[in-house]
Amino acid sequence: MQAERILIVEDEPVVALDLQQSLMEMGHQVLPIATSFTEAIKVVQQDQPSLILMDIHIDGDTDGIDACEIISQRWKLPVIFLTAYADDLTVSRAANVKPFGYVMKPFESKELMAVIQVARSRHNTEGMLAASEQRLTMALDAAQLGSWQWSHQHDKLEGDERFFRILGGGLRPFQCSLADLLHLVTEQDRNRLSHWFQQTEFFSDSFCIPRSGQEPGWIEIYGKLIDNLNGEQVLIGAVRDISLRKRMEDQLRQASVVFSAAVEGMLILDAECRIVNANPAFYQMSHFSEQEIMGENPEDFLLLRRESDPSYLTIAASEPGYWTGEARCKRQDGSLISILQHVCVVRNRDGQTQQIVVSVSDISFIREAEQQLEHLAFHDPLTGMGNRYLLDQRLAQEMSLSQVNGGNVAIIFIDLDGFKAINDSMGHHIGDRLLQEAARRISGQIRRYDEAIRLGGDEFVVIVPNLTQQSDGRLVADKILQALSLPVRIDEHQFRIGASIGIATFPQDGDGLSEILSAADSAMYEAKRQGKGRICVYTSDMTDTVRTRLNLEQCLHHALERQELELYYQPVFDLAEGSLVGFEALIRWNHPVSGLLLPDQFIRIAEECGLIQSIGSWVLDSALQQLSQWSETTGTTLVMAVNVSPKQFLQDDFLTLVEAALRRWQVPAHQLEIEITESTLQDFQRSRGIVSALRGLGVRVAIDDFGTGYSSLALLKHLPVSRIKIDRSFILALPDNKRDLGLVSVMLKMASSLELQVTAEGVETRQQAEALQQLGCPTVQGFYYGYPLPAARALQGAFTSVQRCDDKC
Repeated sequence: MQAERILIVEDEPVVALDLQQSLMEMGHQVLPIATSFTEAIKVVQQDQPSLILMDIHIDGDTDGIDACEIISQRWKLPVIFLTAYADDLTVSRAANVKPFGYVMKPFESKELMAVIQVARSRHNTEGMLAASEQRLTMALDAAQLGSWQWSHQHDKLEGDERFFRILGGGLRPFQCSLADLLHLVTEQDRNRLSHWFQQTEFFSDSFCIPRSGQEPGWIEIYGKLIDNLNGEQVLIGAVRDISLRKRMEDQLRQASVVFSAAVEGMLILDAECRIVNANPAFYQMSHFSEQEIMGENPEDFLLLRRESDPSYLTIAASEPGYWTGEARCKRQDGSLISILQHVCVVRNRDGQTQQIVVSVSDISFIREAEQQLEHLAFHDPLTGMGNRYLLDQRLAQEMSLSQVNGGNVAIIFIDLDGFKAINDSMGHHIGDRLLQEAARRISGQIRRYDEAIRLGGDEFVVIVPNLTQQSDGRLVADKILQALSLPVRIDEHQFRIGASIGIATFPQDGDGLSEILSAADSAMYEAKRQGKGRICVYTSDMTDTVRTRLNLEQCLHHALERQELELYYQPVFDLAEGSLVGFEALIRWNHPVSGLLLPDQFIRIAEECGLIQSIGSWVLDSALQQLSQWSETTGTTLVMAVNVSPKQFLQDDFLTLVEAALRRWQVPAHQLEIEITESTLQDFQRSRGIVSALRGLGVRVAIDDFGTGYSSLALLKHLPVSRIKIDRSFILALPDNKRDLGLVSVMLKMASSLELQVTAEGVETRQQAEALQQLGCPTVQGFYYGYPLPAARALQGAFTSVQRCDDKC
């Protein structure tokens, strides 16, 4: 696709920014954004754009339609309209100024790219047409045949001035020898042309004349032997320049090849919209045969047209004579696919429709990928339940409706009893199937308008709206508890897990999202404290959980000074090479009473009590110190990945902290990779600025646990991160789970299109590694390649894993 110099005329900053980013990612150059007609004219005069994206409704007295008319008349620039809506009068006015396309807000990158390509093609075509018309006018002035005669007896070739001009001035005017003429002709044509000059009958032929610095000229020659007035036999004839015709024939042949070899389906319709030709790609796409479609109207058997879409006859009757839009297409077997149509009308000299050219592109894969990604954004990939993002949305919605319509909303917080022991002893593959069965049983006990959420790990939340009494939530919880208490059989194993359930009710137990969830969480912990396998309804005197939390918080205040915190390091491997590329630093707390605690047991407390900055600074400093020591002792270049809490990441002094640590341990910036969670992206503007600054330093930035949190793909494409780390929940069922395989494939393709590196987390089996290698995943980490180990054993353990992988290969 040709790179354009594009001027955006748009008075909505968010839309303009999104357009600017999308166009730059496509490879276009975006000029300074204009918000009014006056600014647009100034940019056009100074910077000379090649294409303009114009909002119909812009600031000032002159709207986008009038501005388009002025710019088109004065500078002949292609203008594409941006609009979110328009009344009939506006649409009519917009059509009258002949824009080069329309982009509806909100726009899709694929649609934007297609509209720009069509606009460029149309503008080029119009430019070529104008140039061709000018050449045609000149050719008509010089279209008189050049006459000549040749006397064999005297070997004298005479011609008029037109003859001389047609042959490019290579001959002397009026006369020369046959050898002079043959000298101008290409070598392969000389013998044939010489032969014609020996004929006694009428002949016609064409030959090629090389022209210095130009395309070869093609000359058509006619000749016949006659007796002149002196009774002498002479060969007379005429010549004309057919170079233009030859070029057009070449173009027609090229167009025929393009028509036949195009990957898009193409239809040629007559003026009554009946199919007269179709290319092979259309037959392959639609599964119809030639006999089934010839003479038929595509609108009768192929398209499921919406009422808002114009018919082919309507497009043919419109002044522009072209249209682009998405539609649904019915194939021969009745299956439906999504298509993008480009319709262009071919008119004769009188402006009457002769043919209609329809280009059809199959975009089903794009729509399917969008559906997969949309489902991924709101649902847990393991259980199919909603995720935390959906929980926040749905709970906020139900709480708002409750305030308007009355009624109660129950929040049922479920934690499986004994799941961790089963998961640790039997393996994640058993644990995941156990979670799937628990999710199925929970979903089977709720009403169709309730919402079941997997919060994470073995925790679930059920939203039960429209309750008349506060106690009604207990009825649903009883059914869930009873269903979860039944034995679960997986393969030859039988398990009893049960659950501890807490219930909180809005608005009685809290008036905000965090308050009501915290209340339900506290009630669940009270159920566990009382012996598990039971239900507790939240009451204000539940303080045990708070005491436990306070105890951990107090101990955490002294953990750093008592050197109770320690870093473990898990290796990251290049999947194709089987080589070690770096480590991820993982914090552990050697609690004097509780033993070794994992991050999920104390990091949240550190964030809430304000200790995360000091702990995060210690982690970053310790990890870089260790990396510096390894680099010095081994001479290898490794990358150290460090997880950073959203609260620390968004602090004003975070960049200063990173720069100071890099200088202190003399670690090159590209060897540090900062990992942030998807929830960090919620404050997009601040996150974007910090990420950009880190990348400016040379530090890499990765999104951890990708696919399980809050990330919006529309924002992700504008965030200059360098890597995504696919969450282990997508890897566990590989390669047997086709759904997860497809989701991982989609994420890898998406990352490739956004030029992002990818690491797959949680690789535990050789089969998973092989499946990821086939999908083209570049780097991996997980128990299959190495467990997190203290620094004293981590490096040796990683190189042992490299040797183990080499031995298996």
